Formats: sequence, C-alpha cells, structure tokens
Amino acid sequence: MFLTKDDRKISIIGALLLLGLTLTTGITVYNAMRQQIETVLGRGLTGALEGKALLFETRIEKGIEDTRALSLRPFIVQFMVELNENIENETARNNLTRNVNSLTQIGFSAVVIYDRNNNVLSQVGTFSSYENPVIPLDAEGNVKLIWDNSFVLQTTVDVFNQGHKIGRISSEMKLPNLTRSFMEIKSAGSSAELLICAKLPQNYRTLACLIRDSSTVRFTHISTNIDRDHISPKEMALSGKSGVASALDYRNVPVIEAFTSLPTLGLLMTLKLNQEELFLPVNDKLKDIILYLVAMISAEILLLNWFIRKLINSEKAARQAKIKAEEYSTELTKKEKELRERLKEMTCLYEIRRTMELEVSIDGVCQKILKYLNAALQSPDTSASEIVINDKRYVSEDHDKKRLIEADSSNIIEIFKPARQSERRAIFNAFIQSDIFIDHENKGYIRIYYERDVPDSRVEEQKLIDAIASDLESWIEFRKLEEALVSVAEGQVHKIGQELHDNIGQQIAAVAFQAGALELQASDTQVPRAQLTELAASIVEQTQSLVINIKQLSKVLLPFELEANGLVTALETLATGVSATYNVECRFESNLGEEDLGSVIALNLYRVAQEAVNNAMTHGKAEHILISLMVNEAEKKLIHLMIRDDGHGFDESHIKNNFFSGMGIKIMHYRAKQLNGKLTILKRNESGIEVHFVVPLDQGENA
Repeated sequence: MFLTKDDRKISIIGALLLLGLTLTTGITVYNAMRQQIETVLGRGLTGALEGKALLFETRIEKGIEDTRALSLRPFIVQFMVELNENIENETARNNLTRNVNSLTQIGFSAVVIYDRNNNVLSQVGTFSSYENPVIPLDAEGNVKLIWDNSFVLQTTVDVFNQGHKIGRISSEMKLPNLTRSFMEIKSAGSSAELLICAKLPQNYRTLACLIRDSSTVRFTHISTNIDRDHISPKEMALSGKSGVASALDYRNVPVIEAFTSLPTLGLLMTLKLNQEELFLPVNDKLKDIILYLVAMISAEILLLNWFIRKLINSEKAARQAKIKAEEYSTELTKKEKELRERLKEMTCLYEIRRTMELEVSIDGVCQKILKYLNAALQSPDTSASEIVINDKRYVSEDHDKKRLIEADSSNIIEIFKPARQSERRAIFNAFIQSDIFIDHENKGYIRIYYERDVPDSRVEEQKLIDAIASDLESWIEFRKLEEALVSVAEGQVHKIGQELHDNIGQQIAAVAFQAGALELQASDTQVPRAQLTELAASIVEQTQSLVINIKQLSKVLLPFELEANGLVTALETLATGVSATYNVECRFESNLGEEDLGSVIALNLYRVAQEAVNNAMTHGKAEHILISLMVNEAEKKLIHLMIRDDGHGFDESHIKNNFFSGMGIKIMHYRAKQLNGKLTILKRNESGIEVHFVVPLDQGENA
C-alpha cells in the first residue's frame, strides 16, 4: 500500500519528534552522568583539601605561638633590658647570645633580636633570601610564609617590659610536614593543582598565590573576579565559605575546584582538576555512544514508518471492528446477565451457609434454603423448588405442597399457585436433582422444577443445588455428631456416677464400717491385739484397692501422664500399657524434642491414638501395633501421628456396615476438623490399617 501525501507528512513529523526525543534523552543522561561524576570527584577533592588546610592551620599557628613565647621568656627580656640601658654590657650580650643559640635545638632555623633602636643584639642561623616567594599572613607583614624549596614560617614579634617596648624578635621555622602535604597532589590527577593564596595588603583585588602542579611549584599574583554575576571559588573562600564548584581558573581552563578558607591566617586554599581529564573516559566512549544513537534512531525511524503503515491498514480494520464491537456489546450484555445470575447464586450460598447454625432445626434450615434458592433462580416465576429429606417434603413458599402432584407414568409435575396469588395451574415438564447422602446413604434430594426446559440455566443451577446439597449433608452430619457427642458425654457421666455409687461408694462404706468396728474394739481392753491388727490390715487393704479404682477412673477422665510429663511420655506409657494388658507388641517412635505443642493439640493427638489403638485391638485383633509421632524437620509446621497395625483391616462388608461412620471414627474426624488437620484411614497391602492424623502446629486461636 502506497502512502498518501498526508501520511508522508505524519511519518516525517513523527520521525523528527522521535529524533528530538532520543537526542534529548541522550543529552539528559550524559549531563546527569557528568553531574554525578562531578559530585563524586568533588567530594574526594573536598576531603583531601580539608585535610591539608587543617594541617596548615595547626602547624602555622603553633609556629607563631612558639615565637610569641620567646618574647615572654624572662631571661631574654632581662638581658634585652640590660643591653638597652648599656649597649656595651658584654655580660648581658654573652648571656643573651647563649640563650639565642639554644633556640636552634627546639625547631627554629634562624632567630635575630633587635633593641628598641633596631640594633642587632644577637643572631643565630641564616634567614631566607628576600628574593624567595612570600605569602603575607597579616597586614603589617610580621608573619610571612616563605617558599625556599620548602615552607619557612617567618614571624616578628615586639618585646615589652612593664608596658614599654624594648625591642623585637624575628624568627624562621622550617615546616617539613606542610612541604610534604603541599607536594603530594599526584594522587588527585595529572592535571591537579593546589593553590595557597593570601590577599596583598596594598591591593585587595590581587592574591599572592603559591601554586603546586604535577611538575613544578611557582609563585604568581592572581586577580580576583570582579563580575558579581559569577563569583569565583577564590572569592567564596575569601568570604569564609568552603565547598566545590565548576569554574574557569586563572588560565581560563574549565576545572572542578574545591575551596576552603583559613580565616585565622587570612589564607585560602583551592585544589582543582581539569574537566578535560575528569571526563576523558566518558569522552573516549562518546563516539561509540553516538554511533549507537545513530543506529538506534535509524531503527526507530524504520519502525515508526512500519508502524504508520500498520495504522493505515488498521484504520480499515477498525471500521470492521466497530461492527464486531456492536456484536460484542450484545454478547457482553448477555455475559453481564450471566454474572448477575452468578452473583445471585453466590449470595444464595452465602445466606444459606450463614443460616446453618446448630441451634436451628432441620425444618427451619430447609425453609431458609428454599427461600434463598428460589430468589437465586433465573426464572423464579416459572420454577419451583423442593427438598425431600428423611421422607419429609419441603416446597418453596410460592407453591402449595398439598397441590404438588407427581404423575406415576411420566416426569410431568402439576403445581397450582396458592389462592393468595392468582390461582392458576402450572405444568412442570422438566426438573434437575441433587441427592442428599448422610452416612453414605441416600436420605433425600433437592429438586428444581421448570415449566420450560432451559438447558443453559440448568447447568449452572445444577452446580448450585449440588453445592447446597453438599452443605446440607455436612451440616446434618455435624449436627448429628454434636448430638452424639452430647449423648456420649452423658453416657460417660452416667457410667462414672454408677461406678462411684456401685463400686467406690460400696468400698468406702465397707471401710467406714470396719473403721467403726476398729474404734469399738480398740476401746475394749479385753480384745486381743492380734484381732485389732487383723482388722486394721483389712482396712488398709480395702483403702489401697479403693485408691487403685479411683486412679483407674481418673485416667478415663484425664490422662495425668499427659499433663505431668507431656505427649511423648504419655504415648510411651500408652504403648507399654497396651503391650502389657493385651499381650501384643505395641511400639512407639518419635522425633519430637522439647517443643510445646499446647494442651489442646496434645490432648487431641493422645485421644486419636487411644481410639485408633482400641479399634486395632477390638475390631482388627492386631498382634503388632506401631504408634509414630513425627514433626516435619525441615519446616516444623506439621505434626504427623500414625497408628499402623497388622489386624484384619477392612473390606466391602465393613463399608456396607458403615464401618467408617462409627462414633469413634466420627469423633476422630471431628478432632481433625477442630484443629484444621486431616484424618486419613488406609488399608495396607499386607494386612491391617494405617491411621494418619496430620495437624498444623500453628493453630492461632485454636491453640
């Protein structure tokens, strides 16, 4: 397909926009990268410069203080006073000379002392040449930093005695540490320069600077920037600021310059690096990047051209899509209706499940099910609902159950609307059904009758009544289990009461009778002692028997071994007791350590083990039983109880006789449900049964 003139314009404009966007993005990334490099290097330059500045400040201040300390030495002041009074006093001159000569041993390279008339009284060492570069450190010129292939600090101080000037002292001190710090800049880069500058007193716009570059040290005068719109780093340092900035230096070369000030000395220091060296690695790669950009832009333009062609082709397709969209709109309307029906079904299930509480009767639950089920049907006006359970029938409220007639020879159902609505006869010629099984027996069904057969609705509504039937089965079985548990509890209480009355009560009465007889005979002095001893022994024997019976009865109520020593010990005791009582082999194994399972989990595990072992002995006639208690060693999130026996196992007759619906197994399933666990009963290939009871250790509120 050929492009029209307008299409070519669109293609050219799009290509230009794409080109501009790509170039803008590349330039932005490049600038951001430059700024990042400047920031990182600036931090390094600033750190290096601050270290050098601190060294200069501390060493120079110490040198000045050392010279000032000389002017306060009592002997020097005394000898100067004597020489001022008599210049010919040889004793005072010799003493002064001896003191001055000793100063070379404490760090001074040269010292000279003048009287108040500027006559030299004493001198030691050789002072630096006046031709050497000098950086003044004060306006009067009394403190100077001299470069003589190394730093020399020259300091002049006045000497006073009782408030009167009696002369002055000039000293020089070499500063090797400053020299070494000043010379070591190669690590910053080959173009690095370190400047130490001070204002000239006679020209405040000119700086006297000592410059150290990669090869030489030179002294020069530099003019400060007078353009107020672009303040140089040196001017910022003179104003007491510190930092790092991009600037043009005195050579008119772009640099990254770190600057700081030494306000107590009137000095400023800068450490700079040429931007050309800084961005040399980036510039080396810039050509490659440009080639990549050109290739990418070319590819993007070709892709854009292809895309525009696609758009032109898709324009026609869009017209056709509009027609399809209208068809889809109709389909979406249909889907929306279906979703609303699904929402009604979900609401129906939610309301039904919320209704299923233990205190509600079966009649009440069935009426609620029919109420919510009828509201969830797609065509409630032409449908009817029915529940039959335990030979009892429930019909939706919109229909009269007495007028629901089921034909003998066909599936045609006749239902009359009740008198409170418009009386009419309805013929239902189709229905769907979900059977209700309780204890593996068919106890009824749920049906929906239709006046018209609507296959689409029947599929979804079949799923709905299947779910309702499953919920109803679970609720009825749970209700029966709760009732059975209450009955079992009542039976246990009756059994314990009967045991207390018939056995333990009778034994206590016998002990009481014999104790009374012992009391009467003990008061009779003629009764032989042997007879009293025999009667007391009988009381002791019956009391011990009574204690044994009470302990056996208490074990039925609560396994004291479990509460006292934990689950592992209790199961070991259970295995030992079964082996001793039934003369079988009952072993116990476990990898459980000192974990605290919680009283609820431990008790339920113990009861399940009791029930499974009892079933193995009573029903399976087992000779070998294994009780295994294991914890998942990797995650320690599940505890697994297994009881394995070699008994008779189970077959089809057991299933037909509801072997798996017995009260003991139901209670075991109930315990698993209460602990969010799982109970599985398997038939072994050899013989016997395996009972697996898996429980999560993290029970939350259940624990």
